[in-house]
Amino acid sequence: MKITNIISSITLLILISGCASKSVEENKTLINKNNNILNTSPKVQNIKIKKQIEIKEVKKLSSNEEEFLNILKNDKYASLCAQKNAYLNILNLENSDDMSEKIEELFYNYTKNLSNSCINQSAFKKKLKQRKYIDANQDYEVYNVDIDKEKLLNKFSLNKQSVDSILETYTPKHPQFFALIKELKNTSLSEKKLFKLRLNIERLKLLKYANNYNFIQLNIPTYNFAFYESGKKTKSFGTVVGAVDAQTPILSSKLSYFIVNPTWNIPDSIVKSSIIPKALKDKNYLRKKNIVIRKNYKFDSKKIKFNDVKWKKYLKKNAKYIPYKFTQLPSNRNGMGRMKFIFPNDYTVYMHDTIGTWRFKSNRQKIRFVSHGCIRLEHPVSLMKYLSTNYTKYSYKKIRGIYDSQRTSTVRLNKKLAIHLTYQTIQVNNGKLSFYNDIYGYDKIQKLNFTF
Repeated sequence: MKITNIISSITLLILISGCASKSVEENKTLINKNNNILNTSPKVQNIKIKKQIEIKEVKKLSSNEEEFLNILKNDKYASLCAQKNAYLNILNLENSDDMSEKIEELFYNYTKNLSNSCINQSAFKKKLKQRKYIDANQDYEVYNVDIDKEKLLNKFSLNKQSVDSILETYTPKHPQFFALIKELKNTSLSEKKLFKLRLNIERLKLLKYANNYNFIQLNIPTYNFAFYESGKKTKSFGTVVGAVDAQTPILSSKLSYFIVNPTWNIPDSIVKSSIIPKALKDKNYLRKKNIVIRKNYKFDSKKIKFNDVKWKKYLKKNAKYIPYKFTQLPSNRNGMGRMKFIFPNDYTVYMHDTIGTWRFKSNRQKIRFVSHGCIRLEHPVSLMKYLSTNYTKYSYKKIRGIYDSQRTSTVRLNKKLAIHLTYQTIQVNNGKLSFYNDIYGYDKIQKLNFTF
């Protein structure tokens, strides 16, 4: 076929295809370029035709692909992790078809890292199965998201939704998340502190947010309670948390109800280690503490006299079961105080009032890390008032009346309220990084699945 015929064919194809995607002026420009080719030698004509065909076949990246690559420049969501080399390889590709395929795969992995963290979870779980961690009741729940790859990539490729809006579903709702990411640019941090910072960013990814910006956070290392509304901290006060050998678990749940003037069903472990020994030494101990003994925790069960049982055999190391239940009745001397806040979990852990309010005046570890796993609150009545007003169908006046009467009553929340028991050893406070002691040792036993 003659060169002129080839050029004519190409010109015709350009004009036809241009109806859908090019302006008239653009097509005229292409025709002029083709006419210029005709005025050159056959060899030069072939070279120019080949290059022009190659240019026409180049496919531009989609808007979402361009947006995602722009996000990766500064790793906006701190989720490249072990995929950094995959990103750099994409930048070195020349063929856009190859780039699109690699970008989609990277987007899927990036989303997984954002929703499920870059902590080496298998190694961490294996570590917690060691005897010393089991003995300390060391429990750390993670909440991984099962991502439908096909649906995710379909959203990405349709270009009807921005990349940021797609990733929003998987992004931690805690305001500390982006505040901590910003600190990754802090060049004054040592390698050890940088690792600690990154670890704390990853921990925020493992919470169960359910797309809600209203939640309670109980952070163990800072032993404090914080209430977040619309992503902003509105309340904050002190707590007492689990001792190193009886740790408060790390978990996410939902606050379900609170009990006004609660009884305390004392766990067998505390009965064995504390209640029975004290009652053996002081015959009036149970009466002074308003503690009763029954065969079970039911109020209509027959009460049992302490002197009618030989208790010393239950204090032996091999005694694993105590067939009697000790209950402390509502009073100002109750170990639960006057309030108890319940959220479902596998560890029988809850928040409650306390008679030991003096502990909140100290920041010493041996004063604030002493509970058997539950969380003692500095201002439980303040929390009761807030919940009554905003999360129940009752007025605070009504609930306060029950409180003052010392009657036991259960008040259920009519709106969901997330609660997170966290282990954040770094926080941004007033624009500055604050570092906290690694009391439970998670900074040492949690590892990232990448190096940086």
